[in-house]
Amino acid sequence: MKIPQHSLQIAICGVGQMGTGLVSCFKRAGYRVLAWDHDPEKLSTLERRVSKLDSWLDQNIGSPSKVGGAIQSVENLSVLDEEAEVVIECIVEDLAEKVNLFRRFARSREGGAIFLTTTSGLSITEIGQGSGCEQLLAGTHFWNPPYLMPLVEVIRGQNTPSEVIDRTCQLVASIGKLAVRVNRDVPGFIGNRLVHALWREAIHMVENGIATAEDVDLVAKLTLGLRLSAVGPLENIDLVGADLVEKIHSYLLADLACNSGPSESIKKRVKEGQLGVKSGQGFYDWRSRNADDFIQERDLHIVRQLNFVEKLLMRKPGTFGELES
Repeated sequence: MKIPQHSLQIAICGVGQMGTGLVSCFKRAGYRVLAWDHDPEKLSTLERRVSKLDSWLDQNIGSPSKVGGAIQSVENLSVLDEEAEVVIECIVEDLAEKVNLFRRFARSREGGAIFLTTTSGLSITEIGQGSGCEQLLAGTHFWNPPYLMPLVEVIRGQNTPSEVIDRTCQLVASIGKLAVRVNRDVPGFIGNRLVHALWREAIHMVENGIATAEDVDLVAKLTLGLRLSAVGPLENIDLVGADLVEKIHSYLLADLACNSGPSESIKKRVKEGQLGVKSGQGFYDWRSRNADDFIQERDLHIVRQLNFVEKLLMRKPGTFGELES
């Protein structure tokens, strides 16, 4: 069953960085968005922030907004519970907080609304079981920044019906995103399992004096980063040959980081308040680097890659796991 465009009321709970980006995505796709946040100040500035983002997208992407899109900021969560047909949470990455939020949507649950969590790695199954939404809930891991990144991981909880996954994939496609299905609810899903394995090894190399943070990042950006948008890791194995990979793994894997928890250097940084951009100091000294300029250049770099990525998305339906029409 296709979801008719413009017919659903989309509730977005939490309008920080991710939520604001999703408000823009759905509004530009022609949906009416009901937005809520526990912080009245964030709500009061939402339309201004979305307008600024839309202007940037108009200038750098050029894809026009569809007719009918609108935003309504709502302070009372019960209004969303009365009207929402899709509830998307973008709140703090805390399982108990997400569970408690969804519990407040009793009428929406009774009415069969779809519930979507944007968690980047928490258990979809546990969120569903704790909130009473397990038959209505799917995970939708949007990548940051969501207004640019073209792919969304759609995660099936242990008790998520196939119909909910199908409808979620249709919804994702209706805002111009590619849906990839994650069939088992594992921590980190697909993308964050890959990226945190890379981060663990990067931290390990800096921690053990193998290379500086700057040089580790340069190698990642100027080798892996250039190639990964064209050749995925498993495609690359086929290109170089499983026999060669087997030989490399026979001596390399035993030397890689294998810690099953946070590294000592990460724990030390957290203890000393070296949290990165938010504190001004991390692996880099952000007091001498302009984080806003850095993020702006990141976004422009993503834009420059999108023309190439669009060619990949023109492959026949199903190639990347998206819902076939």
